[in-house]
Amino acid sequence: MHYTSRWIQLEKIRLLAIGDIHLGAPTSRWNDVKKLMIDSTLDTYFLFMGDLIDNALRDSVGDIYEAVKNPEESLGELKEFLVDYKDRILGVISGNHEYRTKKRVGIDPLSIYCTELEIPYSPDILVVDLSVGKKHKKGRGTKNRSNYVIVAGHGYSGARTVGGKITANARLTDIVVDGDVYITGHTHQPSVVKLNRFITDRRNKKLLDHVYYLITIPAWLGYEEYAARSFKRPSAHGIIEIILYGNVYKKKVEARVL
Repeated sequence: MHYTSRWIQLEKIRLLAIGDIHLGAPTSRWNDVKKLMIDSTLDTYFLFMGDLIDNALRDSVGDIYEAVKNPEESLGELKEFLVDYKDRILGVISGNHEYRTKKRVGIDPLSIYCTELEIPYSPDILVVDLSVGKKHKKGRGTKNRSNYVIVAGHGYSGARTVGGKITANARLTDIVVDGDVYITGHTHQPSVVKLNRFITDRRNKKLLDHVYYLITIPAWLGYEEYAARSFKRPSAHGIIEIILYGNVYKKKVEARVL
């Protein structure tokens, strides 16, 4: 698990979490991801959520003979793109596809690339302590900042039902309990769930509502043959847009599927 912090001095930001691209797979929508990033405004920031390359091995579910790029080609193309947007990438997480290489040969190429580019990276869970808001004109005070805790993990689930997939990814909320936004992937089934829990305010001796979001991002992949063979549900495409506001009295989060 990795922790990172950042202060973005804007009145609000747009956060897009992108994962399950499977670059190198025949139906990967990598070109759509590139267009999304190229067309994005400067207040748009990104999290990469794992399974960025397909990385099929001989004993994996995917078929290496169907791949349109080998893992080295896919990683090279991905790295070229990360270079151009590294200042707006809040972090990168490894997925089960990237983990195959580390498990097989003990090398984590994503970790090497992110270290070189100074992009926060985690092989499992990434916690981003994020402040949004313009700096106060009279000093370094935090009055105009809103602080958010974003907890991101690729996801892990063998569930077949929609509810089962959401429940499996909801285990992330038990790892770091004060998150404002929890982001997962892996299941290729997008969802936005708004939840609430009580937290103690020991200074003022009372209980507070703590509203948080559990978000599972969509995949950028078509209907692969391995999915059809095992009767898996096709992925619903889309973009989940997260808006985080600064310069507000209370934290304000908006999340929606586009």
